[in-house]
Amino acid sequence: MNSQIDEEIEQNHNQAEAFISLFFAGLDALAYIAIMILFGIEFKSLDSPKQKISFFLLLDGILRIINIYSDSYSVSFVREMVFSLIVTIQFYLSIAMLEQIFTDKSNESMLINELQIKNKILFSIIFFCLVFSFKGLLVSYHLLSSIQYICILISISVFYKYIANKIDLFLSNIDRKNGQFNGKNFINNLPFFVFLYLILHYIFRLCALMIDNKLYESYMIMVCSIFKEVGKYLAILLLISIYHSFHKYVKENDFEYNNKPMENNKINVYKDEDD
Repeated sequence: MNSQIDEEIEQNHNQAEAFISLFFAGLDALAYIAIMILFGIEFKSLDSPKQKISFFLLLDGILRIINIYSDSYSVSFVREMVFSLIVTIQFYLSIAMLEQIFTDKSNESMLINELQIKNKILFSIIFFCLVFSFKGLLVSYHLLSSIQYICILISISVFYKYIANKIDLFLSNIDRKNGQFNGKNFINNLPFFVFLYLILHYIFRLCALMIDNKLYESYMIMVCSIFKEVGKYLAILLLISIYHSFHKYVKENDFEYNNKPMENNKINVYKDEDD
């Protein structure tokens, strides 16, 4: 009897996860279209910041499709490895894109040593080790997962302070360069909300480890998913906002300035009436 109830809980959980994945796959498609409309279609440089955002969304769509057709409640090693690898690539693309924008040669007043994001590979390796979940892979995973989540909470706090400082410095330089820039406060607040929702996600993950009832555990995991998805889309909004600010106030501003036609100075010669 209990096994039937457990199977029904898992089935309902998987159906809910599939519906959520389908919904967010649609959001990814809309975000991709919005990027095409805002910044145009570009195929020349696959290493451009815009292409990195596009690849991020493409990988997110792949994650959604896999999640629709896989068992999200009972995790397998292959599924967890694929998910962790894709999410790690997304993380690397994010920090690589930020560094590419921060240290672009168009930023005349930038101090590259201060804005460079160092140890991107090391950050990504640590990220992979932290996001790889042992739930469903080990019989006694509670203690290991608890330690993992605590390490994640500490890492998120440290990385938030590190990246928020880089973003603030970048935006301050844009503000000094272009007095028309008015998005600094909005963009500066986004990292905090990304940090907040991710922190809440892993706090609820810790709480879920203490629940023995499968139904309540399923509900708690769904709550965790909500905080995680909100945090992820705020991160996407942050990346798009930073690229938009760079594209509008740095790249295009320099282009317009450098290509502004020189006005001919007209010298008016006035003649005396006698002449």
